[in-house]
Amino acid sequence: MTHLSPVLAFSPEIVLVLAGAGVLCFDAIWPGRGRVERWVTLAAMALAAACAVLVAMSPQLYGVYFAGSLRVDATTTFARLLFMATGALVVLSSWGGDGEGATAEYYGLLLLSLLGESVIVMSQTLIVLFVGIEMLALPCYALMAMRKHLAGAVRAALKYFLLGTFASIVMLYGVALAYGALHTISYVNGLFPDPVTLGAVRAGLAMAAFLLLFAGLGFKATAFPFHFWSPDVYAGGSAPIVAYVATVPKVAVMLALLRVLGPGFAAAYPVGRTFILIVAVLSMVYGNVVALLQDDVRRMLAYSGVANTGYMLIAFAVGGAASARALMFFLVVYAFGNLGAFLVAMAVGPDRPVSLKDFAGLAGRNGLLAGGMAVCLFSLAGTPPLGGFFGKFALFKAAVDGGYAWLALIALVTTVIAVGYYLGVASRMYGSLVQPEETGSEGVASIAGRIVVPRPLMAAIVTCALAAVVLGVAGVTLLAAAG
Repeated sequence: MTHLSPVLAFSPEIVLVLAGAGVLCFDAIWPGRGRVERWVTLAAMALAAACAVLVAMSPQLYGVYFAGSLRVDATTTFARLLFMATGALVVLSSWGGDGEGATAEYYGLLLLSLLGESVIVMSQTLIVLFVGIEMLALPCYALMAMRKHLAGAVRAALKYFLLGTFASIVMLYGVALAYGALHTISYVNGLFPDPVTLGAVRAGLAMAAFLLLFAGLGFKATAFPFHFWSPDVYAGGSAPIVAYVATVPKVAVMLALLRVLGPGFAAAYPVGRTFILIVAVLSMVYGNVVALLQDDVRRMLAYSGVANTGYMLIAFAVGGAASARALMFFLVVYAFGNLGAFLVAMAVGPDRPVSLKDFAGLAGRNGLLAGGMAVCLFSLAGTPPLGGFFGKFALFKAAVDGGYAWLALIALVTTVIAVGYYLGVASRMYGSLVQPEETGSEGVASIAGRIVVPRPLMAAIVTCALAAVVLGVAGVTLLAAAG
C-alpha cells in the first residue's frame, strides 16, 4: 500500500466531512444567498457513493487501517452505498421545509450523522465503535428537536437524548468489562475468543460484558426491552428525522454487531445465544401484538420496528455465514420499506399525529401515495413477490437449517399477526373512499379532498416502493449469488 491508500480508502468519509463543514461555513459566510445547501448535500452523497464504488473496484484498498482501528471491505462498501441512498431520500423528503429556516444546520448535521454511521460499520475496536455511535447520535438529538414549533419535537428529542445517554453509559461500562475479561477491545477477528482459553471467571466476566454491550446496542436497534423510548420519540419528533432515525441507524448497528460477535459466537457461548434467542422472540411477539393495538400510525410503525429487530436477531442466534448474508439482504429490504412507510405517514400529516382514520379513502385522494404505502407495508409484512418476502424467507430458512425450526415457526406466526395491522391500514386506504374537510399543513395541501404531495417527497416514496418491487423480482437471484 502507498501512503495515499488511507486517503483513497476513506474518500467517501472525507467527502462527508468536507461537505458537512462546507455547508455550515457557506451559510455563515454568505447567509441568505439561496438554499443551495440541499443541492450541495445531494451532490456530496452522490460523490461519496461514487467514491465508494471506486474503492470497491480497487480491492488493494481493502484492509485494516490505523493500527487495526478501522476496516474497509465489502461490508463497508455495502453500508456506504445503502447509507448514501437512504440519506438522499431523507433529503428529498425534507425539500419543502427545514425547520425555522435552519437549512444549513439541518443538512450539515445530517451529513455528519451519515459519517457516524460509516464509522460504526468500519470500526474494529470498541472505543472507535462508541465514538461512531456518538457521532451518529449527537446530530440526531439536535435534528429531532430542530422544528421547535412542533408540539412534541423538543419533548421527543429530550427523551431521546436522556435515554440515549444512559444507553451509552451502559455500553461504555460493557467496554470496560470486556477489556478486563479479554485484555483487548479489538474485534478484528471477533471480540469473543473460545471460552476454553479464558477460564471460568474471565468467561463469566466476558458474558457480563456482552450483556451490557448488547443492551447499549439494543437501545439503538430498538430491541425489546430496550425499545421503550421509540414509540414516544417517533410519535412526537420531526417527521423526516423520525423516518431517518427509525431506519438507518438500525442498519449500522446490526452490521456492527455482526463484526463484534463474529460468525462463531452463538456456537461458542450458549448463554449468550440463549439471551439473543429470548430477546428475539420477545421482540417479535411483543412488537407485533402491541402494534396491532395502535391507532397512531407512527407508534404502530415504531412497534413494527421492534418486531423487525427480532427477525434480524435470528441471524445472530443461529450464527454462520449464511445467516449473515440473509441479514444483509433483509437490511436492504427493511431500510426501503420502513423509510417509505414513514414518509407516507409524513405526507399525510407532517406536523401532527397521524391516526388510522387519516388514511381512510387515501386511494381516492391520492392513488400514487396509497399505492406507495401499500407496497411498503406489504413488503414489511413479507408478502410475495415483494422484497420483504425473500428477506424473511432467507432468515427463516437459516433458522431451519441451523436447527431452530421452532424459532422459524414463532417468526412465521408473528408475521401473520403483523399482516393484521398492515392490512388495517390498507383496508382504510382502499376500503372506504371519503370526502375529508379541507385542511392545510406545511408541505402538504389538501384541495377539494385531494392530498397534494411535494414532488421531491413523492419521488422519495416512489423510489422506496420501486426498491421493494425490484428487490422482490431479483430476490432469488440476489440470494443465490450471495450464497
